[in-house]
Amino acid sequence: MSWRERLHLLLKEPIIPFLMVGAALFGLQAFWSPGGSQGSAEIVVSDEQAATMVKAFVRTWQRPPSQEELQRLFDDHVRTEVLVREAMALGLDRNDTIVRRRLRQKMEFVNEGELKLSLASNQELQGHLMAHADSFRSEPLVSFEQVFLDPARRGDRLNRDAAAFKAQLNSKGQGLNPSALGDPLAMIESRWSEERRSELVAQFGSTFTDALLEQPRGSWVGPIPSAYGMHLVRVSSVKPGALPPLEQVLDAVQRDWQADQRQDQQEELYRQLLAKYSVRMPQP
Repeated sequence: MSWRERLHLLLKEPIIPFLMVGAALFGLQAFWSPGGSQGSAEIVVSDEQAATMVKAFVRTWQRPPSQEELQRLFDDHVRTEVLVREAMALGLDRNDTIVRRRLRQKMEFVNEGELKLSLASNQELQGHLMAHADSFRSEPLVSFEQVFLDPARRGDRLNRDAAAFKAQLNSKGQGLNPSALGDPLAMIESRWSEERRSELVAQFGSTFTDALLEQPRGSWVGPIPSAYGMHLVRVSSVKPGALPPLEQVLDAVQRDWQADQRQDQQEELYRQLLAKYSVRMPQP
């Protein structure tokens, strides 16, 4: 019997078609699995990717890369691509907090391109200004004097000295120079005129500043703690912050209005994506 006759008889066996289909499926799986074929393992550095690398290099070094530097950029890109593909094939991207956070950021960035932002009317901007008045109101301006008391220098005498200085300052009024009392404090003036709250917070801290704004006008009070130590203070005036007219803050209100629109549209896109999933979670 010739080999042609043997092959003809073999193909007539019932098991052969199943074996042939199985072999074909195995070949397809090998072709499409990561690293399973030459085609799927191909790494291409496109012209766009090369241009992006060159732009990043120029932005950092303020000059175009040399031939050797360009080759190193390509090699580094290929190294990253190889390691990323192998890491993903091993499932190392799963349950990684940093990777998940980065993917979420990239997805939100992609969604940004889908947003349709428009310019608001003046009526809408006026309504936004009134609804978010605290964000646009000017800061209060505070004028005051202070006498610094250094706890490290005065120790247990601090409260007694503070009471004595306070009595002198309140009894002699303008006849006594406050800067002649207390302890030196570098870079901190004894008199402050119409200073913004944010500047005082930067200089003295929020605890001192908030307490300062609550003090009565015209009398020496304290001591009040700050980041440096203790202070006697006399508040002469506090000009409350005011809400400016829309014309003065038009650009800022427009940006804030668009930021709100952007956030609302992002939230709507998320709700549309969320609707594709069935979510189960434990009761809080």
